[in-house]
Parts: sequence; structure tokens; C-alpha cells
Amino acid sequence: MKLTGSTTVTMITYLLLGLICCSTIAKGVKANELKLRARERMRKDKAERQLQADNAGLVFSRGYVCITRPQDFAFVIPQQKSVELGTEDLGELNLLGSSTVQSGGIYDPADVQIVDRLGTSEADNFADGINGFFNFDSEDKIRGQFAGQRQPKFIPQKDPGFFFNGECVATQVRRALILGHSCLLNLCLGGGGYNCLAIYAGSKFVFNPLEQFLVSPTTFSTVIEIDPQGSPETVLNPNNPGSIVPSLPPSYPGTIIGGTGLFVGAVGYVDVTTITGSTLPPVEFSPSQSLGDDTTIRADLPQAGYITQKINVVANVPLPVAP
Repeated sequence: MKLTGSTTVTMITYLLLGLICCSTIAKGVKANELKLRARERMRKDKAERQLQADNAGLVFSRGYVCITRPQDFAFVIPQQKSVELGTEDLGELNLLGSSTVQSGGIYDPADVQIVDRLGTSEADNFADGINGFFNFDSEDKIRGQFAGQRQPKFIPQKDPGFFFNGECVATQVRRALILGHSCLLNLCLGGGGYNCLAIYAGSKFVFNPLEQFLVSPTTFSTVIEIDPQGSPETVLNPNNPGSIVPSLPPSYPGTIIGGTGLFVGAVGYVDVTTITGSTLPPVEFSPSQSLGDDTTIRADLPQAGYITQKINVVANVPLPVAP
């Protein structure tokens, strides 16, 4: 078949038109696929945002118990003008900037039983220390009372991934009376200790940790009496530790300001209530007619008793059960 020039031109034209049409169709298909992917991506993003919005409206609540050993709790007093204070000056301590630092394990409330404890014993490592310093003859005479007069009956095995620690600083005081505090605390609930809620607490906190000393300044001392003949005699102070029950600090609220691990972006609030405490802080006071009054806060004298706190948590993230 012999092709003329016009026929050849026509065929080439049709071929070019076909190629253009195929290219246009391919581009159209590709554009439609991109639109479909974009719509799918938008749909997934919308679903994720909706899920986050739904989760933000969910409320999870759970209670925990924190138990802190005496050696894991510290009350830090800022440096004063004098290390040794007379009893009349004890209430003049400036507690602004004083802090409490703690680190305790977290337990399931169902596993912790709180029982009445009306005084310490040798098992609390309280009587031996005081007895060795003051040479008291009877353990009953130096029987210290626990704050709240209660203690945990049994402490379960601690999981290293569940703990409650942090620091509270006195930010408003009136002499020895604390009126407000500011706390930064960590409540870690599993994940090897990496799933933690960050808690801020800044509110009124009316508490006088030295109240017992002011009411009965001779709690932890002997009294040196001067006999009319001039010979000194050491007698037992009638105001012994067994006569005074230390006060428990008030409960305080806190706000969840975020977290780590599974708790990233967490919000909510907590309430911390102390239900058991330790014996009186170790203050040595020795009044005498010849030597004068001498009051010293002795960090080397022991305290006994576990500090138990109930922590109620309300958050927008699921909260695990404590081990």
C-alpha cells in the first residue's frame, strides 16, 4: 500500500494526539490518586484529633498509698544566726525557705493496713538511741508517740518503678509557723520508673512543725536539779515523749502539669493526705539553775515511724493499679 504525503501527516497527527491523550489520562489518574491519599490522610488526622478530644474529656481516677521511711524524709532548716538556741528563741526560727524532701514507695491501698500504735518500742530503734544518750532506766519513760498514733501494720514489697518523691519549700511563714508552700513532685507509676506524672502544688499550708517544742520545750531532756547542799542531781523530766502526740501536717491539693513516658500531655489534679507520721523531731533542751537554758536541734538523734500518705489522682489518662 502506497502512502501519500497527506496520509502520512494524518497518521502522525493521530499518533501524537493518542500519546497526548494517554499522557493526559495518566496525569489525571495520578492526580486522582494524590487527591484520594490526601483525603485519606485528612480523614485519619481528623479521626486522631477527635480521639484526642474524646480522651481529653475522659476522667480516670485512682487512689494510691505512699509509705516513706524515716531515713528517706528530711526537714531542712535554713542557716540561722546561732546553732544553739535558748528555749525562748526557738519560736523565733525563720522557716522561710525551709523544705521537706521525701522519697517513698507507692502501694495499692488494698494491700496496706493502718493500725493504732500508741507509742514506740525497741523494734522501732527509738528507745535505744535516746536511752544511750540520756541514760534513762526504763523504756516506758522514753516511749515516744507517733504522729496520728497510727502506723502501717505491714509494708509490702516495693516495686522500683512505683514511687513518689519531690520537695516542698515553705514560701510564706510567720516565724516558726508555715503558712504556704510550693512543691514539685513526681508520681511514677510503672514503666521502670519512666511513666511519671509531674505535680505542682502551691497553696496555703498552715502547719507549725515546732509547736510541740513551744508547748512543752523539755520533751527530750533530763533536768539537772541543784540540791540545797550544793550537789547536782539528774532526774527524769516529767514531760517525756510519751506524753505528747505530734501533729500531722494538713492535706494539700496539687495540679498535674504533664508527665513522661505514657503520661506525656497528662492533665488533672491530685490530693495528698498524711495519715501516719514519725515521732517528735530531736530537740534537746536542758534547763538548770546553774547552767542556764540550752536548746539544740540534734540531727544525730533518731526518729521512728513511717510517713503514710493517701494520694488521690484524677487525670485524663488511664492510671495503672499499683503492685
